[in-house]
Amino acid sequence: MENRKFQMTREAAVTLMIHGLFILGSSISLAFFNIYFLRLSESFTLNLIYNALFYLLTPIGFWLGGWIAKRRDRLVTLRISLLLHMLFFVLVLAMGENIVPRYGLIALCQGLATGFYWAGILVLLYDVSAKLNRVRYVGISTVTLTTASFFGPLAGGWIIGGRNDLSGYLYAFALTLAVFVVVFILSMMIGKQPPRRRRYLLYLAPAMAKRNPLWKKMLALWFCSGFLEGLALFIPALLLYEVFERENIVSIALAATTLISVAASWYMSRRGRMEKAPAYLLTCSLGVAFGSLILPAGMGALQVLLFLGVIACLNPVYHNTFVSRFFAQTQELPLQGSFRIESVVIYETLLNFGRIVPIAALLPFAGSLRTDALWIVFACAGLLQAAAVRWTFRTMKSSPYVERGNKYE
Repeated sequence: MENRKFQMTREAAVTLMIHGLFILGSSISLAFFNIYFLRLSESFTLNLIYNALFYLLTPIGFWLGGWIAKRRDRLVTLRISLLLHMLFFVLVLAMGENIVPRYGLIALCQGLATGFYWAGILVLLYDVSAKLNRVRYVGISTVTLTTASFFGPLAGGWIIGGRNDLSGYLYAFALTLAVFVVVFILSMMIGKQPPRRRRYLLYLAPAMAKRNPLWKKMLALWFCSGFLEGLALFIPALLLYEVFERENIVSIALAATTLISVAASWYMSRRGRMEKAPAYLLTCSLGVAFGSLILPAGMGALQVLLFLGVIACLNPVYHNTFVSRFFAQTQELPLQGSFRIESVVIYETLLNFGRIVPIAALLPFAGSLRTDALWIVFACAGLLQAAAVRWTFRTMKSSPYVERGNKYE
């Protein structure tokens, strides 16, 4: 009986396949794109500006993608995102070294593509997972994508490291383009599901926040959660390249840290309990803050690997836990599932705006990756995130979902 209860449907399995292949394709090349851009521009400052611009433009993709998902279907949003990702790689391949003076156009294309993708896939993951097994499904999804992230960098590093010039990057980008074509074809295997309400209900967000104070606090926490994510999404690859200066070694290191993420996600999918979510979030935030104290001892290979191991272990646990808890709270809003798309758009917008904050803090000290400001910003981001977690759940009243004592399964 228990196994049938948590058995995935065909659409749920296909969705995981789509998401896994997308992450695989992305990690083949996007994990190295910032290194590629850094080698072309020879400027850490320009790299920070590019990522800040990317984070700033991504919410536009979320808003447009959310509107299309609500008016049409989340699969339409997903397929548009795949087409935009293909366009991004076509532009990168066609422009070559000329992407540096045209980095604004590249950031716009990547930002829109990313916003559309996550607006579509997050709602799709929500739809194909049953209410009682959503936490476990998100956990399994995290294991799937981190497993894909293990093989992706290895493949990308092997392709890129096999050549002395930058042509290896172009081969990796071309392979990712081919993978996205396959993902687009797979998306045809999932049927459309007309939403209960076709009106885009973003204007009701203030009313939803008023009716559910905890949900309102969680929105503020999403903004603060961007402080660490804004750095963790691209700094690790740059740090590894700064230390080793070889893409194939960078790929092995990224794959090794991914194994840590897989282990942590698997453990939470089996042992985690929903009512302990605030404790998990607080522990992860403080863990990264104190883990950043490894860097002042020196930016050697050992210190960097240890620090990135801490991030690889705690960041997926934090995000997986918070997404699960937020979806559970969203289900208790008056409109329940009819407000799910709007909820994704709102929290991803706040998350991306939060990601810009640490980049802005680093810009005045961006002369080198070895600046002391890097670990200070990481530590401050972790402490601020921990304080936001404490404030969010300080006076939390137990919800019916939490009171069931659901495990991460």
